[in-house]
Amino acid sequence: CEEGGAGPPPPAAAPAAPAAAAAPAPAPAPVAPPPKPAARFRHDFIQNPTHVTVTVYLKGANKDNCVVSFDTRSLSLDWTIGKDDSWQIDFDPLFEEIVPAESTVSFYNTKVEVKLKKKSAGKWDALEADANAKPLDELTEEEIKRRRDYYPSSKAQGGAAKNWDKIVGELPEDKPEGEEALNSFFQQIYGKGNEEVRRAMNKSFQESGGTVLSTNWGEVGSKTVEGTPPQGLEMKKWTDLAK
Repeated sequence: CEEGGAGPPPPAAAPAAPAAAAAPAPAPAPVAPPPKPAARFRHDFIQNPTHVTVTVYLKGANKDNCVVSFDTRSLSLDWTIGKDDSWQIDFDPLFEEIVPAESTVSFYNTKVEVKLKKKSAGKWDALEADANAKPLDELTEEEIKRRRDYYPSSKAQGGAAKNWDKIVGELPEDKPEGEEALNSFFQQIYGKGNEEVRRAMNKSFQESGGTVLSTNWGEVGSKTVEGTPPQGLEMKKWTDLAK
């Protein structure tokens, strides 16, 4: 080898280490859904093999200010409380189909009662259907039997069969109060009274402008019944108001 010749080549530089991969950003924390507002008016339901009775507790609701609508799988109620206030509730879809033509609505002093006729007899697990519930055609025989026989039969145990419609019908109803109770009382008198009692009630009520109601025909039959306005008010005839 010759002196002064080129020395061995310098060693090659080691390749640079790859940059560390950036850590993935943390997943955002799940946001809890907002709490469901509390119902303004409460409701509940009871059932027997053929009907579901839904009760919504609304004091003052009647057929003039409350509209109840139902279809084969839905029930809705719309109550106009006042000029600037209303309230609605919907049950959609219902647990199973109903027969609208055989379903009824009743208004009471403190509640509205809707009696829904089930299309198929059996038990409803809830008033409204669960989105994850099985369709009827996918139920097992055991599930179908449980829905059909959900009330223990006293007859099968040696007793008399229970009439659930009769039991529901025997539940105590609200007693009328105030003006409603007074009107009910007068209706009973009129309904049970004889012809003279009815004539006296009609004559006294009409001639007095609705301020006097007498059942004594001997007292009011031979004279005009004068009106008796409440204290602090003045009695006027319709003809006076037109002047």
